[in-house]
Amino acid sequence: MKKILGQSETAREMRRMLRSAEPGGTYLIGGEPGTGKGFLAGLIASKISKEDAERNIVRVKKIEDFRKKGVVYITENRTLFDIRTAKFTSALWLAPLRERKADLSELIEYFIQESGIESSRWYKKETAKLLFSYWWPFNIQELKRVVGTEDGYKLLPYSNIGEILSNYSATEIIRLKIGNLFSDLGKESNAGKIYQPFLDSVDAIFIESSLQHCNGSVSKTAEFLSIHRNTLTQKIKKLKIKNNVKNS
Repeated sequence: MKKILGQSETAREMRRMLRSAEPGGTYLIGGEPGTGKGFLAGLIASKISKEDAERNIVRVKKIEDFRKKGVVYITENRTLFDIRTAKFTSALWLAPLRERKADLSELIEYFIQESGIESSRWYKKETAKLLFSYWWPFNIQELKRVVGTEDGYKLLPYSNIGEILSNYSATEIIRLKIGNLFSDLGKESNAGKIYQPFLDSVDAIFIESSLQHCNGSVSKTAEFLSIHRNTLTQKIKKLKIKNNVKNS
């Protein structure tokens, strides 16, 4: 895929970032695994350098990794991303696929056509609904595996996982036996499929309690939790945490 597909805000920002990329610039791309960081980095690196594109892509795990000039940096660490954003010519955090449903149609069509496999199943109303209601914990790479391989459809018994987990508070989920939760999800359940939603549920309760403890102040809560304020703000938005205190 050499073209950035989709109509979401993230897809539009990716295209803008690529169009504005110039030799000598330094670029930072962040996001969860499978969101397209490497793909975008490759396009930018090819545009800004005549050298081997891969040599101009740096995967960042710690602050010391930010050393080279005129390259594209990739990170999955939101804190590192927030700390270093201002140092770059351009920086972009890619939203996960579950928040980019406007991109699904174009991506599904592309991966189906690219695979060359029998694809009639994906054009049926019931299976299309399944694709659009799925949690997509492994983002675009998972979508490609699902619609672009012969047995990919077998990876979709978890389309209602978000709804299943939303029926339990974090405390209740922790009290449940993991084995019982797996039984609810089906015989083919895989711990990897519920890992992130489980952590998100616990994270939301923890942040809500911390906000209450700090009287709703985001700044004080960030300090209380020892995380960057921007990171906390993003978590509050992502996890849909209500905070009625204004100017916090």
